[in-house]
Amino acid sequence: MHVVRLSGCLAFTVLLVLLAAAAPPARAADGDVLVVGDSLAVGTEPYLAPLLGNRNLVSDVRNGITTPQGMRLLRMSLRTVVPKTVVISLGTNDGGDPARFADRLRRTMALLPLDTCVVWSTIIRPARKGPYRALNRVLHKLKKREPRLVVIDWEHAVTGGAVSLPDGLHADPAGYRYRSTMIADAVNAGCPASVSTG
Repeated sequence: MHVVRLSGCLAFTVLLVLLAAAAPPARAADGDVLVVGDSLAVGTEPYLAPLLGNRNLVSDVRNGITTPQGMRLLRMSLRTVVPKTVVISLGTNDGGDPARFADRLRRTMALLPLDTCVVWSTIIRPARKGPYRALNRVLHKLKKREPRLVVIDWEHAVTGGAVSLPDGLHADPAGYRYRSTMIADAVNAGCPASVSTG
């Protein structure tokens, strides 16, 4: 255990740290939303919160992260809050191995309670970053088996002409507003088949 030494109050500080570590995470209100993701999630930050109404939004997003790095952020966030909905923007910086990505998706879903809805966006990226369509097939396949999962078809939004990506990866402000609207619509609609733990 790493102990930060504060003048004159070490024993009390250690006691507080131990009590905090032992306390279970607080149950979030039904509307609370946690966002974990990469630079695309960073891009939606200015637009998403106003679209979610009265819901509390907690965001832990970093440029350039992979799915394993995002899973670590998710684990840390779940120590303090158990949100009703988790919005995930990960996979764009992963390799192209669909089996590895499928394992990461399964492990990510396993981190969350059965009554948590997960909103995950598909991937589109330039050829220099490697193939990605097999990763999107993994997402769509898992969606058929996992009632907690809602897949946002970001790839279709781009290839269908609704959004432009100036650098082949990141949207312009209008594109991020569009992505945020897609995410907010999914969050507001909830999971297609709610799973309740009673």
